[in-house]
Amino acid sequence: MWSLKPYKSPPSTCPGCNSKNEGFNEYIFTGVNILGKGVCSTCGMSYYHNWPIGHGAHFPISFNDNGIARYPEKAAQWLANPLIKSMKQDLRIEASVKRQVRKSISQALLLNCLDPCFGHVLWKLFNASRYGDIALPQGLVVLIPANCSWLVPDYVAEIWSVEVSMSSLNYQVLSVDKFIREVSQGFESLSLLPVATHIDHTVVDLRQFLPVKPFRLKDFYHKPACFTLIWREDRFWLRSEPERWFSLAVLKFSVKWLRSWLIYRQLKKMTKLVECIREEMPSARFKVTGLGTQGVFPEYIEDLRQQKISEQWEKKWCQTYADSQLVIGIHGSNMLIPTGLSAGFIELLPRHKIPFITEDILLKHPPRLQMFLGRHLDLFTSSKIIAQHAVSVFRDFDYLYHNFQE
Repeated sequence: MWSLKPYKSPPSTCPGCNSKNEGFNEYIFTGVNILGKGVCSTCGMSYYHNWPIGHGAHFPISFNDNGIARYPEKAAQWLANPLIKSMKQDLRIEASVKRQVRKSISQALLLNCLDPCFGHVLWKLFNASRYGDIALPQGLVVLIPANCSWLVPDYVAEIWSVEVSMSSLNYQVLSVDKFIREVSQGFESLSLLPVATHIDHTVVDLRQFLPVKPFRLKDFYHKPACFTLIWREDRFWLRSEPERWFSLAVLKFSVKWLRSWLIYRQLKKMTKLVECIREEMPSARFKVTGLGTQGVFPEYIEDLRQQKISEQWEKKWCQTYADSQLVIGIHGSNMLIPTGLSAGFIELLPRHKIPFITEDILLKHPPRLQMFLGRHLDLFTSSKIIAQHAVSVFRDFDYLYHNFQE
């Protein structure tokens, strides 16, 4: 375990000569990453390296100010390049950090959950479940974006919440580094937890993190049939690969009227899906949650979308998912909480996301039930086929469940 007090930093590899170096005395807490800074004992090159915490444990990155860098190619676009760019171009932001003390401790175990991706924040936070029974004087401290602090379990001793948009966390957050240095003076020790990014969530009690209990399968037919659609306005329900490339270009170049047209098309496809399900299940209820409020749904779809999220609405959405036999949405972090609370799900999976098929869903049932209740369909699947799966999940569940129980 690496530590800021007493100071113990990890070794690193020089990006120039590939020599191994022991820990450097200087560090920079950029926010998502902790960087060591020092000089190679072999070639004399001054360079930075990320500490092996969180994604850094799997993707070591070392680089200098002149563009010499060493990192795994798999981490280039989403981890290495943003980090290197933020340091090379000195991209910085300020953000207030709020300290909430729930329990007095003298030895802090710091769980850094900062990340520009909500799904990564949640996976990192799940590590807290490993430290719920820590005895004084030790205590768990969580560093987290402020809009995710409502997820932090009750047994956490302190919450350090950063008021920042998650997309800005690719920059250096100067106030975090300053805050960490100041607050560490009040502890006997400040250790950094390893933070697994793909924790086995089946051993995690989700009720520690979420405000409602998940849907109980024995209530499947005791509750009104409810299907919840997950909305987003930066990733669309589409019909073909050319359309996907077109949508990426529209988003990249910020063509507003074309983006509005894609959103309109998405709304129509969702509405068509609901109409197909209603033909078979006219008494079913339908809801839609998510960020963005463009377009108007028919009155038989309860519109719970919001332009800006709040803790109150996050909790209301959670209750919606926990009352739903099925949630339906496109692959992304937006599917994590819904799949963790609903009975089942249908996820539309873009083909370039096939390697990451497990990253944004929370499986919780025995294998046979899970295979039936959790379905991945190609992004370009028609509304009619999606509806066939949705109706089958509801109508055919009884046979499987009772045979499984017997």
